[in-house]
Amino acid sequence: MLLLILGLSLFFGLHLLRELGLRQKLVSRMGLALYKVTLACGMLVALVLIVYGKGEAPFVQLWVPPYNLRALTQLLMISACILLAATFLPNSHTRTLVMHPMLSAVIVWGISHLLSNGDLASVLLFGGFSLWAMIKIISLQTRSDNTSGRPRPALIWDAAAITVGMIVYSLLLVFHGPLFGFALMVQMG
Repeated sequence: MLLLILGLSLFFGLHLLRELGLRQKLVSRMGLALYKVTLACGMLVALVLIVYGKGEAPFVQLWVPPYNLRALTQLLMISACILLAATFLPNSHTRTLVMHPMLSAVIVWGISHLLSNGDLASVLLFGGFSLWAMIKIISLQTRSDNTSGRPRPALIWDAAAITVGMIVYSLLLVFHGPLFGFALMVQMG
């Protein structure tokens, strides 16, 4: 459990440097290029610690999630995948309505997984990421963002977000077992 906690702490700490008032100080001291390389290396270490730590964490049951919430988890994950896809596509209505689609996708991903997982490591992982994304959205909302120069949204980009999101969701359904150790589809035959 310690590796998971260390990985999460490192990941969230590095992602909150601006909010902690440290980003600009580090950039001034290190230079932008070295700062970015150091940050990227720190993120990589954090992700390795999170993945390895979650896999090695002892199973400590906090509650037993109702089985029927798994269907809700699946539905929420569809929206998380669409939000994630919208993050990388320009000028969609989704990006206009949801100011921070990637962070919103993280929140939906985290909450949806909390509905189906009642163990301590899952609460730390999924709850921690959801809380971090909420803090980040609040922080970003306090900064001024001039959106007046953006082109008008086009439905084609919303259609693309839905299409790409559904492809990502389908791939997650198929490969969730090999990637994360819990199969979402039953193998036939």
